[in-house]
Amino acid sequence: MGTHCSSTLTPHIFCSSIYTYKIMYKTMRFLNKTISFAANTLRQLGYDFKEDADIRVQEMKKEIQRLGGRIEFKVEQYPDGSWTAESINLDGVITGGTNTKEATTTIRDAVFTYFGIPPYLCNDTKLHADNEPVTLKQHMYV
Repeated sequence: MGTHCSSTLTPHIFCSSIYTYKIMYKTMRFLNKTISFAANTLRQLGYDFKEDADIRVQEMKKEIQRLGGRIEFKVEQYPDGSWTAESINLDGVITGGTNTKEATTTIRDAVFTYFGIPPYLCNDTKLHADNEPVTLKQHMYV
């Protein structure tokens, strides 16, 4: 799976736990995407999840308003195509990936995860003030 573990430097159990973690991460990511997709489909069909009534969503919106209506990220891209994004105005939100294809989605998921929002309540409109676009500002360092 691309993980290099030397038996002389790293105990076997550590290598196994890295592999297990990667499998669990991919499985959870797939489940979250599936739940989010199903919820968005239900929203389009008229189902109301009443996100605004959920205390976690309310707290997230309050915090975003406290930050001036936006969560800002510093995005760094590396020569191999991988990237990291760290919030510059909300401590503890950091994410990354192996390519930038899903960067916006990954950052969005990191924000929802930070606030403990379950996948079925992950509605992009909750991440910004009314009638404001969601924007991604990227800083490139060469």
